[in-house]
Amino acid sequence: MLILNPRNVRFGSLVLDDVRSVSIDRVATREIVEWSDFGPHAVFADAPERKVTIRLVRELTRDGLDAPLPGDSDTLSLRTSPNASDAGGTSVSASAVVTRVTHELLGQARALQKIEFVAISTSGDTDPVTIAE
Repeated sequence: MLILNPRNVRFGSLVLDDVRSVSIDRVATREIVEWSDFGPHAVFADAPERKVTIRLVRELTRDGLDAPLPGDSDTLSLRTSPNASDAGGTSVSASAVVTRVTHELLGQARALQKIEFVAISTSGDTDPVTIAE
């Protein structure tokens, strides 16, 4: 899932300004694939363990001293809509842990800050990302 120019991005009480994009990637961390004796193609596959990674990219317009630190845990929430109004908007939230904060200089006193999170499920069997209209 890719969200371009999300509005109202928060990590706990921290407001994250000038966010360019948020991507939510889902990866199987363990795969089960089985074959039969009747041909070369798999007859069964499952992904019993999954990891949800959230990557946030924002442009820094001033010093980025308020960045969360790896290990910080809180609710990441954002609101997105198809236009400048809230009509037809969608809210996305997840309990998340910061795993990485990096910076990239763009020149002319501009920089990108990239924050990576792992989304955490409350029970292990529910999707850690909540999407509400």
